Amino acid sequence: MEAAATDGDDPMRARSPCDSPCTTHASTAPVAPGDRLSYWDRYNAAALVGLRTTSPSPGGLLARQTNVALAAMRLADIAGNAHAIERSARLAGMYPKDAVFACHLVQGTAVFIQGGEQFALAAGDTIVYDTRRPYTLAFLSDMRQFLVDIPAAELDAYWGLRVDDLPLTIAPHGGVGAALGAELRRTLRGYLRAPTPESSITLPACTHTVLRTMAQSRLRGPDALPQSLLHVLAARMHVARRLRDPDLSPHDVARATGVSVRHLNRLFAREGSSLAEHIWAQRAAMAYRDLVHPGAQPAAIGEIALRWGFSSPAHFSRTIAAAYGAAPSALRRKAQGEAA
Repeated sequence: MEAAATDGDDPMRARSPCDSPCTTHASTAPVAPGDRLSYWDRYNAAALVGLRTTSPSPGGLLARQTNVALAAMRLADIAGNAHAIERSARLAGMYPKDAVFACHLVQGTAVFIQGGEQFALAAGDTIVYDTRRPYTLAFLSDMRQFLVDIPAAELDAYWGLRVDDLPLTIAPHGGVGAALGAELRRTLRGYLRAPTPESSITLPACTHTVLRTMAQSRLRGPDALPQSLLHVLAARMHVARRLRDPDLSPHDVARATGVSVRHLNRLFAREGSSLAEHIWAQRAAMAYRDLVHPGAQPAAIGEIALRWGFSSPAHFSRTIAAAYGAAPSALRRKAQGEAA
């Protein structure tokens, strides 16, 4: 395949003007064939993870990559010809990374090896694995993958998995599995094509919701995904996409998902909350991020509250204090003191 050249003078790193907080690109196309493998390894060590690349192609490695760093995850879009990557114990020690990857193979076939286990992957498959352990991933043909990168400590919170569950392969068994894979590709591809500040905020929640559902359906068996879980997925996705809409309400979510508020509340009660509590918890999480995140654009506390649907200052203060242990003003002062 032909890899597109990178924008800018430096083919390794170019910042996208329309995304935040940080997007970088790399392409081997402008690089001399004999230097491509070392170039690719340097870029990955800086932007993704330390590894060693080999290529069987006589013409050398042709590959391109986009990396996006978001508040609750990192995303990589990687395409290339046949090649293999190895993260040995030595490289894991040289370039430590306390993270879990979910690799969704969009194109091609691959073999993943970790801890003496070997897994064959085809287009549409997903594999979740621990980057702290050595592994090899060999792409046997032209390939493209979407890679979702999260802190290992958030594995249970985001995807409902334990480290002992990994590596975990998820194949698109049946209509539901295929639909979940298609939704993941649609979500990630749509963002990569046209990232906006708004979609940069909503993408992590949407992505984690789909991957969590995929992982849980895999652990329960390919035929064990109940309709109720799909209703919860649809509700969570609608909330994630409309979180800044002041008109977002349980009734709005119910209309969008085609089920009653009462039924959705019963489903959310299994997770210890209600639909309304879920909406406010998600809004509070985004407001908290804007209060304390060093990269957030400066804004008054009242502006942040309104941005995330809190029309009452008292409600905003109570919600933030209950979730994060302090009033919004105290959280901001603490964050500013730590950044100083």
